[in-house]
Amino acid sequence: MKKIVEIKNLVHEYARRDSEGNVAEIVRAVDSVNLEIEPGAFVAVLGANGSGKSTLAKHLNALLMPTEGTVLIDGKNTEDREKLLDIRKTAGMVFQNPDNQIVANVVEEDVAFGPENLGVPTEKLEKRVHDSLKAVDLFEERKKSPNRLSGGQKQRAAIAGILAMRSKCIILDEATAMLDPVGRKQVLQAVLELNREEHITVILITHFMEEVIEADQIFVMKQGEVVLSGTPRQVFSRKELLEECGLTLPDAARIAWGLKLKGLSVRTDVLSMQELEEELNGIGVSHGGV
Repeated sequence: MKKIVEIKNLVHEYARRDSEGNVAEIVRAVDSVNLEIEPGAFVAVLGANGSGKSTLAKHLNALLMPTEGTVLIDGKNTEDREKLLDIRKTAGMVFQNPDNQIVANVVEEDVAFGPENLGVPTEKLEKRVHDSLKAVDLFEERKKSPNRLSGGQKQRAAIAGILAMRSKCIILDEATAMLDPVGRKQVLQAVLELNREEHITVILITHFMEEVIEADQIFVMKQGEVVLSGTPRQVFSRKELLEECGLTLPDAARIAWGLKLKGLSVRTDVLSMQELEEELNGIGVSHGGV
């Protein structure tokens, strides 16, 4: 099966300039990254600020070009300028600040903006907008001004716009970073449902560990390199390496590690508080409502 994303020996460098505009140094933001993503997968890229994860994300939508190496999106090389529109239709990006993505005064018009500019006929456009808003549970808000939406709703509207373009892949580049816990939950629930029910590939770029629990695979970045990959259970079991990467375990795994250090024979790869409670019950420990 053809991969939706194939990255081979990707390097991205940029020039850091001094106050006079002269090149002070060459910074390698992404360093020899190799990864593959299957169609329909839910993949998370974790990393602290400066790890290179957002630079990597911009290569997936051809917003940046490789200094070295190759990026293929659904088999198309991002350096092929004739394929640029197809690549951006295939891999839609949702950015951190939802206000920067609003282009219309009415929600349904905003969702229609992308496919309309692609020349989608009116009768098909209306159905796409309808179906996309339904998919992210925003249909009842379709006549509202986007400015009246919450942050989480604005991000879901951005996702609907990508769906209306028939994107096979959604990339969320720190798309929940500016949202409150309710908004973050809304956005994650929407993309999880799209992933599971519509088999849309989801690539989540984040530093929030709790957001990646449902991922099929996680890639952890540090100083431009992928230093760890695996399932959530495999990744959460590497506490020391995660801490070296500037990341903190989700609450359930963090508590489990604390109990293990106190001498309890507890699994440390738990993904939720419910799993931790079940683990404690299984070894006969009173958890006092953990």
